[in-house]
Amino acid sequence: MNVSHAKCLLGAAVVVGATAIALPSLSDAQETKPLDLRPPLRLEPPAAHPSAKPARPMPQSPVSPIEPVQAPQTVMPSNLGGGVQAEMLGVINPDVAGALSIANGGFGTDMWSGTRRDVIDQLMPQVPVTTASPAMRDLMRRVLLTGAEVPEGGEPGSLISLRAGLLSAMGEFGGVKALLDAIPGESSNPDLMRVEVDTRFLTGDVARACQMANAYIQERQSTYWQKAFIFCQAMEGEGNAALLGMSLLEELGVEDQVFFQLIERLASSESLSSETPTIVSLADPTPLHLALARVAKAKLPVDVISSNRPGVLRAIAISPNASPELRLEAAERAEVAGALPVDALRQLYASITFTDEQLKSPLTQAGQLSGPMSRALLYRATLMQTVGAAQAEALTQALSIARVGGRYASTARAFLPQLSRVQVTKDLAWFAPEAIRAFLISRRYADAKPWFDLLEESAVHEPEMAKALKALMPVARLSGFQGAEDWEMAGLTDWWLSVKDTPGARDKAATLAAALMALGEYVPEDIWADLLAGTSHTGLMAPHASHWCLLAGASSNGRVGETVLLSLVSLGDGGPARADPIVTHHVLRALRNVGLDREVRAMVLEAVVAAGL
Repeated sequence: MNVSHAKCLLGAAVVVGATAIALPSLSDAQETKPLDLRPPLRLEPPAAHPSAKPARPMPQSPVSPIEPVQAPQTVMPSNLGGGVQAEMLGVINPDVAGALSIANGGFGTDMWSGTRRDVIDQLMPQVPVTTASPAMRDLMRRVLLTGAEVPEGGEPGSLISLRAGLLSAMGEFGGVKALLDAIPGESSNPDLMRVEVDTRFLTGDVARACQMANAYIQERQSTYWQKAFIFCQAMEGEGNAALLGMSLLEELGVEDQVFFQLIERLASSESLSSETPTIVSLADPTPLHLALARVAKAKLPVDVISSNRPGVLRAIAISPNASPELRLEAAERAEVAGALPVDALRQLYASITFTDEQLKSPLTQAGQLSGPMSRALLYRATLMQTVGAAQAEALTQALSIARVGGRYASTARAFLPQLSRVQVTKDLAWFAPEAIRAFLISRRYADAKPWFDLLEESAVHEPEMAKALKALMPVARLSGFQGAEDWEMAGLTDWWLSVKDTPGARDKAATLAAALMALGEYVPEDIWADLLAGTSHTGLMAPHASHWCLLAGASSNGRVGETVLLSLVSLGDGGPARADPIVTHHVLRALRNVGLDREVRAMVLEAVVAAGL
């Protein structure tokens, strides 16, 4: 049962003889005067006041998860002969708003042309916001931020709130700000308000979140807003009022033990100086839980990392009330998902404390630690080492561990400064293949070139280097590396012969062949015939037949938005790195059909590197 908090407090006030609950003004470092945000308590519903709602600047976090969105103008489809207008044209459905146009990376105002509204409503909630694929994340961000006409049907405002919520779940907080800024007029959409408040909680902007909670509490009759209001009361010193509200929620049957535990601690000023509270379990934390735990200085439990939402993982990564290992795991996963800048991950790696024994023999000790802690130790080792060979050994081990754990690309990005410092010398030719792969996946082609030249030179006289060069050529070619531009598809047979006896060669070849065919290249039948030896079925999940049929039709008829959504949903959370080769093949061909060649090449590279090529 949901009851407005104002009515709950009114009933309680009659019992205890209170007439009102005073809320102290909130202060903000950016404000010059305190704001009086006390909600009036009356017998009748209070009249809405136009000045009651706060402004909507989004938080500026000290560790921004993404680059600011360029040109966040309101992009509106024009009803006056086509084109894009950067100003409001009367009353417009907020669902068409967006921050991106074709000029700055969007898909155009007609990206939903020919698509049914119910198809959008079915597919959009399924987009894999937790994917580790940078290429998929880029497509997702652009389709959510593009301003475009929408098909008829659906509740007005439902699509814009869904888009904002997905951006927030992705940890694309700059995108949330840009989308909210693009909405014409002042929106009173409760779902959008909740997305905004949650985003503020996740980025540590509690003061402004409380401004909104106090301004909207009279209008929003839900447990969510009551909890947010109670938290703000406790944080601002109104402990008795917060405890009263908490008791009323409990009487109404609301179950949230962690919330009640932390409110009780926060509401008592004496308890904050006592022993750190223990949260036994918080497997599915909400933004409010994380903000409350941080203010109450409660240590986050191990299972908090069970959440796979990038925005939540980012909040855990920068939380001082989480253990170092927990923060590392969250930071790596948030960086993989694009919600945390790689510089923030590097800073966290460098801040971890290790024993003298661990620092003296990092290569040995790293094998005894968890993946994130081992990478932090090896990161420290590469910072401390001045000998090129020792640096190369530590980098090789870090990348090897990351490859097994599916975090190769992320580790390559994090270790780029150290990779760049290793001098290219003949005695380090053995390190060339690893260095080239790391630089290619990071799109640092200029850094890869000296190592590639060294590998080619070594391959002339050393059979092992020649074999390594052959194994590397398809990846170099697919990445667009200039040094591999002369490699012809005829060399694919030589490549296969050089790797066919290595572990996992069949799966690697299938991934590579499917990717090449999606790009329009011919794969010799002899190679496919060699791949017949082995199991005839894979255990990977395939999309439903409805997805395949719609994807083929959408891409053939130029329905860009629909093609992108279907491709994202078909690849799923694992993305091209984990999808079955035949799934990847069909998705890539569909994306090429609508002109997304650059994105297809990025996905191809992700797939072949993840396959171990």
